[in-house]
Amino acid sequence: MGRLVHSTNISLDGCIADRKGSFDWSEPDPTVHMAINDLVRPMGTHLYGRRLYDFMAVWETLDDDAPETRDFGQLWRATDKVVYSRTLEEPISSRTRIEHDFDPATVRAFVDASDTDVLIGGAELTGQALAAGIVDEIHAFVYPVIVGGGPRWLPDGVRLDLELVAVDRFAGGVVHLHYRVVR
Repeated sequence: MGRLVHSTNISLDGCIADRKGSFDWSEPDPTVHMAINDLVRPMGTHLYGRRLYDFMAVWETLDDDAPETRDFGQLWRATDKVVYSRTLEEPISSRTRIEHDFDPATVRAFVDASDTDVLIGGAELTGQALAAGIVDEIHAFVYPVIVGGGPRWLPDGVRLDLELVAVDRFAGGVVHLHYRVVR
């Protein structure tokens, strides 16, 4: 039985991008990148909202000399992906299918039947999953920056109790917070 896992990079003030849509402040250094790679390595499927998928699709062809980015690209290409979009008709990456509607019960049944954990990403999609109570774990990579506004990481109106599982500190000031949702 798999777990539905959310992971994201955020500013200290809880944003995934600044007011202009930039998230260049969250480019991970090699050590953080390898930690993210190790987190996603066992994930068999990634569930994406449309905007995050459009951004992540660069990994389909990105070929980089840095070992951590090369590793992530290989992981991404080897993973099945499901994109939730009402407008996207065809995927732009391999091992990808499009779903037009997000149904929490269907996703929960898929995760429960999975032999691996499933990653979910994209603020809107993850917000729906959190509101439906189907997310099992949350990983936040908190960057030492306050961006002063922008798209928020978590939705309003959702209450979840969490258990802190681990905290990791990185030399550049990034902190990884790992929580388990208490049911």
